[in-house]
Amino acid sequence: MAEARRHDGGHHSNTVRALGREITVEGGIYTVVFGALALLTVIEVVSAEFLKGAIHDAPSAAVTLQAIKAIILLGIAIIKSSLVIWFYMHLREEKPLIAIVILLPLLIASLSIMYLLAIPPGGYSL
Repeated sequence: MAEARRHDGGHHSNTVRALGREITVEGGIYTVVFGALALLTVIEVVSAEFLKGAIHDAPSAAVTLQAIKAIILLGIAIIKSSLVIWFYMHLREEKPLIAIVILLPLLIASLSIMYLLAIPPGGYSL
């Protein structure tokens, strides 16, 4: 009976429904997600090192480059965590209320981080 469930759309399927379309991938969707996570990690490391060098070369633009670096790395982290939650933690199979319960704190945390990034390093002087 477990075999019948697996072929009827269980967790080890090559087909996933995303953005209203069915996508079929040979080798399994988890392999593709793993590849995407690996690629995003490489992009994350390369961009961090590239921007680190750019900050070192142009100290006058350090604050702007630091903000750009933080936004890029935060964006990649959100994409990677979304992939893990959506596929490996099977959020796509849950009710929409569960997604709201998980995504609302993520939104609040992201807005808090963006607010803290906007505050000058020395703070505001009155």
